[in-house]
Amino acid sequence: FMNTMTGGQRVHTFWGYGTKEEAKVDTDRQAREYARRYEDELNEKARLRNRSNYAPSHISVQIVGCSFWR
Repeated sequence: FMNTMTGGQRVHTFWGYGTKEEAKVDTDRQAREYARRYEDELNEKARLRNRSNYAPSHISVQIVGCSFWR
């Protein structure tokens, strides 16, 4: 996962169950949900640290890489 504002990256592992295709779908869903929560966390931290009258710029998070292991 990459913070698009700073370029900072975070690695996270997800486990999928079932057939190979079911596991890919499951891990993709988990990764997208994690990216959404991580983005919300970063934006909340930025909002709390902001001491000005203006809202901080929105921080977005991307999934930049993925590999599957058997």
